[in-house]
Amino acid sequence: MKKIISSTILLLVFNFSFSQYIEGKVLDVETNKPIEGVHVYMNEIGKGTMTNDKGNYYLKFPFVKVKSAVIRFSHVGYKKIEIPYNPKKKEYSVYLRANTEVLEEVQLVEKRKLKPFLKFETLTEMKKGVFSFASFFKDGKFYVIGGNSSYTEDRFKKLLDENHEVTLGEMIRKGVNLSSDKLNGSLQVYNLETDSWTFDKDKFRKRAHHRINVVDNQAFILGGKRLSRTKKTEYLDDKIEIFDLVDKNVDVDDTNPHQAVDFASFVYKGNIITMGGSIKENKLNIKQYTNKVYSFNVKSGLWYHIGNMPEPKETQGQLIGDKYYLIGGFDGRSLASIESFDLKTGRWKREGVLFTEMAKPALTSHKDTIYIFENGKLITYNTFSKEITEYLIEIYLSNSELIFYNNKLYIIGGVKENVYSSFPSRRVYSIDILELNKTEINNFKTIWILNS
Repeated sequence: MKKIISSTILLLVFNFSFSQYIEGKVLDVETNKPIEGVHVYMNEIGKGTMTNDKGNYYLKFPFVKVKSAVIRFSHVGYKKIEIPYNPKKKEYSVYLRANTEVLEEVQLVEKRKLKPFLKFETLTEMKKGVFSFASFFKDGKFYVIGGNSSYTEDRFKKLLDENHEVTLGEMIRKGVNLSSDKLNGSLQVYNLETDSWTFDKDKFRKRAHHRINVVDNQAFILGGKRLSRTKKTEYLDDKIEIFDLVDKNVDVDDTNPHQAVDFASFVYKGNIITMGGSIKENKLNIKQYTNKVYSFNVKSGLWYHIGNMPEPKETQGQLIGDKYYLIGGFDGRSLASIESFDLKTGRWKREGVLFTEMAKPALTSHKDTIYIFENGKLITYNTFSKEITEYLIEIYLSNSELIFYNNKLYIIGGVKENVYSSFPSRRVYSIDILELNKTEINNFKTIWILNS
């Protein structure tokens, strides 16, 4: 009997030494009633849970030395609060105060009929249709640099599908495949105030699938691919072009160790960080990918290899605070993963997955929210609440760019594909963020790892 009791005590000690927990209850400050569905999240450990119908929650997590952490309580219709975490304290019960403005907005939305598709407006078209280009927004203007303007049309297949009794003469006369492999080095600038474009045909090197990063008044254009003079061979572009936004001059830097296609890049504390992408492609269109992560110090002009991604792939993302979030990607197949890279700790984390795979989604962000667009779907990912919301929109493009400005989203360019053809788009669309509240949610989920 003593042995059994001793073993039980040792087991309990072992379990408590390797796990911790917090628990409590969340109540409405006015009614003193429990609130169901409150998100309870600890930022330091990256885990959360939700309150049950009695307002109770219990969050268990592995034993870790937590120096400073915050417990966040949030719910639609209530003002969120944050409480410092104390390792010696287990119970945290709180009161939330109703956010009357949000509640009134929710009630108004419930009363009116929601639309199945997001409403959008069409703006003045670009001078030249492109996809897989680089872009940025500054001082009320969109800058679109380079890109792919190739197109294909399988007239033979289209003719057969439309008329199964087509004659040999018609097949010879009409059944011609059209195609053009063309990259460009144009500079297209859109002025929001005047809703107009300017066009400079050969301002830059002809390249596509590249990236651009702005530091102060300089735009650094790097990576991507270029074509040989015969347009039969593709090369990784090894040059960095530095575009001065004041005097409009372009300088060229010959040093770039991260030569890749469709890689991720962003600016962090005066450094340009690059990661991933594809570095080779054979005649069978099989690619080789890299997981290298580099840092380029703009002031010194020096490059540093600072680590590796968990997996090599083509990817892109958005910087929120000190975390860079990678969304989707391609490693031989389209991906649905959401990963984060903490620039303070150097740690990678798998956040969750999207509803569907997205190889090259258009991305932008505002505060805690990342906006994602590709082929008829607009998705929001709140990095704080960990909620993913999907809306339908009747814009069917891929390889576009997405920009957030003044509570509007702008979809620029891209490629439009069907079973017969693939053409670059000149279209530009705008979406008012308020339209999200007037549109049906097609899909929704919270990707926190909930406590079981």
